[in-house]
Amino acid sequence: MIGTAVPYIERNGMKLSRYMLGTAQLGLGSYGINNRLGAVDGSALLEYCEHTGINCYDTAHEYGDAELKLGRFFIGKHPPFIASKLKVDLHHTSELELERQMVQTTERIISRLKVDSLSALMIHDPVMLQVYGDKVNRILHKLQKEGFIQRAGISFGADPVEQYAYSAGLVQDDIFDMVQLPLNLFDRRMVQCGALEDFTSRGKWIVVRSVFLQGLFFLEKDALPEAIQADGSILLETLHRLALEEGISVAELAMSYVRDLENVHCLVIGAETPEQIQHNLELMNRPALSERTRERVEKAFADIPHQFVDPTQWNK
Repeated sequence: MIGTAVPYIERNGMKLSRYMLGTAQLGLGSYGINNRLGAVDGSALLEYCEHTGINCYDTAHEYGDAELKLGRFFIGKHPPFIASKLKVDLHHTSELELERQMVQTTERIISRLKVDSLSALMIHDPVMLQVYGDKVNRILHKLQKEGFIQRAGISFGADPVEQYAYSAGLVQDDIFDMVQLPLNLFDRRMVQCGALEDFTSRGKWIVVRSVFLQGLFFLEKDALPEAIQADGSILLETLHRLALEEGISVAELAMSYVRDLENVHCLVIGAETPEQIQHNLELMNRPALSERTRERVEKAFADIPHQFVDPTQWNK
């Protein structure tokens, strides 16, 4: 398999791939609505990434044994950039108990990844900041000072606008270097509410996930979850017609639109096979969309129902 050029960014003296491999499939197998294989050959994926020069990985303590697989693969090699995520008990515990949970989980992540210090520790649920406020920030600063982590970040979830509203003030803290959020052709909520511009104006590194809406863009209309089938059929028909009229694939339209948004630095994209990674890299190297095409996209998908862009609602 011939490798495809990897686009990079410079960040705080580091050369990092704009393609950040999402590793949920490594540990959870059938992740995403369009997963077809179930079991995934993690070694084959990581070998292909290493061969092509992808050096950024997104994982989480909740992704099964994904951290363990990353740790085993990269032991003895130059460590790549790995961002992992943690959750804690959201019942109002003391700051001492909160610190104990955060430190213990961070130590387990480091042990599983077999690294001396974690590239980035992401808050997996912004509700942590709503519940515990700047206690979380103080503990993150302590973890950084003691060498457990190099930087912190936050991952916005299914209702990112509401989460942004109550966490933005705390995320201004310099300890939060990375911000991960969902963004795609159908879901531009974090652009429309001003969050994307706000975070980048404060020097945050913006990492976007859900570029293909967890594979929903590629489903046949009759394969859509029942809860979103009515709206979904119309939206997918519009999406496919627009791509056809522009002379490109749905995948290229979706990738190019997000890739070239101002203030987007990296894209988290999962894969089941090395061939999918290669295809995604090819898409990342395609020409930019015309301004006319971008305007057509934004007009066609200006007001998407919330339940359609929130995967947690699909099976309700």
